[in-house]
Amino acid sequence: EEGYPAYLGSRLAQFYERAGRVISLGSDGREGALSAIGAVSPPGGDISEPVSQATLRIVKVFWGLDASLAYKRHFPAINWLTSYSLYTDSLAGWYEKNVAPDWMTLRGQIMRLLQDEAALEEIVRLVGMDALSAPDRLKMEAARSVREDFLHQLAFHEVDTYTSLHKQYRMMQLVLKYFDKSNQALESGADIEKLAGLPVRERIGRFKYVSEDAIDEEYERVLSQMDEELRQSLVKEE
Repeated sequence: EEGYPAYLGSRLAQFYERAGRVISLGSDGREGALSAIGAVSPPGGDISEPVSQATLRIVKVFWGLDASLAYKRHFPAINWLTSYSLYTDSLAGWYEKNVAPDWMTLRGQIMRLLQDEAALEEIVRLVGMDALSAPDRLKMEAARSVREDFLHQLAFHEVDTYTSLHKQYRMMQLVLKYFDKSNQALESGADIEKLAGLPVRERIGRFKYVSEDAIDEEYERVLSQMDEELRQSLVKEE
């Protein structure tokens, strides 16, 4: 196919299928895990070519690098809409047991925000942000917080270079609580401009730099500030 050998798929499978759970040689009872991470870089970024397609048929996780994200200085430059993992359902029970019972629920809400943002961006490009309704503008603000405060990571920062699952869980909670509580305030008559400009949003953005031993304390403080600022936004509207 296009000059590629017929055995391309089987050779790739032989490589990737070496990964998995292993029993080590030497002392008895030693088990471990071997991960294989392949970097496929097709000409022009066209993943429809045979090597990319053969790889995607074998592996169960795909991270799609996006040049436009790198140009915007968003790192890691992984496209959250095209990337996927087929292990999500298999690991759901582990996350619920070891991290939080509602981990998968929050993950689903985060993904829906990002997907909705992509759809709304088409409207914004055509007619501008002012054409969006207040709820949709709030959704865009929440999705921006997901991108900039949760997905963006500074590998050279001593704290942000590694983030525990517990901290990721708290970060997701903060972004979604801002979105849910702001929606409630919007329904009660709050102004979208004031909700988008709440000072607590900057504190949510800095949460990624909180040390592991101060996560829960800072989380409660941010929530308290969020509730107070939302209450004040309603008072000023009356």
